[in-house]
Amino acid sequence: MNILATWGSAFSTALKIVIMSLVWGIVGLIMIVVGILMLGVPYYGASSPLFPGNVPTGLTDITGILVGGVLVLIGYVILVLGTLASFLKYSAEYYAREVKSEITYTPPPTAPY
Repeated sequence: MNILATWGSAFSTALKIVIMSLVWGIVGLIMIVVGILMLGVPYYGASSPLFPGNVPTGLTDITGILVGGVLVLIGYVILVLGTLASFLKYSAEYYAREVKSEITYTPPPTAPY
């Protein structure tokens, strides 16, 4: 009977959490960067790879401000909630697997009739 969790299973679970947190972080950061670009705030100075030449330097278009702001907010929510959900999902699976390995079912003794 395995009383304690193994280091290997703990580290593999931690690695899953880190990898999925990175995935959610990348997706969230991409949305945040796109939202900032839609706000009209340059991130490379006067030009960027997405907009060669002049990049708008001020917040002038109300549609860009609204959509960009919403994208920044959604990107942030994806980043934070995705990371938290990854931690909760893989932690819960890990704990359930460890508890399940500890439980052994013994049927009740049968009485003669």
